Amino acid sequence: MNKKEQILKATLKLIVEKGIESTPMSEIAKAADTGMGAIYNHFPNKESLISALYFYLKAKESAIIMEGYDPSLPVKQRFIWLWKKMINYFMAEPMDFTFLEQFYYSPAIDPKAKHEGSLYVSVLDSVYLDGQKQQIIKDGNVKEWIGFTSGSLVSLVKLHHSNYICLQDESIDNYIQAAWDAIRS
Repeated sequence: MNKKEQILKATLKLIVEKGIESTPMSEIAKAADTGMGAIYNHFPNKESLISALYFYLKAKESAIIMEGYDPSLPVKQRFIWLWKKMINYFMAEPMDFTFLEQFYYSPAIDPKAKHEGSLYVSVLDSVYLDGQKQQIIKDGNVKEWIGFTSGSLVSLVKLHHSNYICLQDESIDNYIQAAWDAIRS
């Protein structure tokens, strides 16, 4: 692992434990076993470090959900594929999940960075748009439908991580089917 990856890994751990606003650069340097100069050689400020971690995790998420993805499948099968892969990733990597949630919903983060991060999973947009073109997904703003779908499915992952529920493959399939039923025409 190179120095930059060490810094990103330490940042992820600290932000998940303490939150974005409560994690000073000095603590990141200590946790990464490096000096402040090394951090500033890679990242000019905390905002750029946080954004770099976000983009790193979004690229990881995209690679995971796109592995084995077949864009020629029918819309419903692509919808199920993408959401199942995403839920499984979020369940397998709770620190990634927690950071991405904190980043996305933090008012201190530049909305432009949030938008750029969403481009890593733009394949979701195409699935919903294809479904609308084929009149099998309800009309409306695609981003809002994705938000509606992800809201319910991501909430289940949060409940799983808090040990309130224990998601199993069968229940994940049922919830994804329920999300599909909610948006289909």
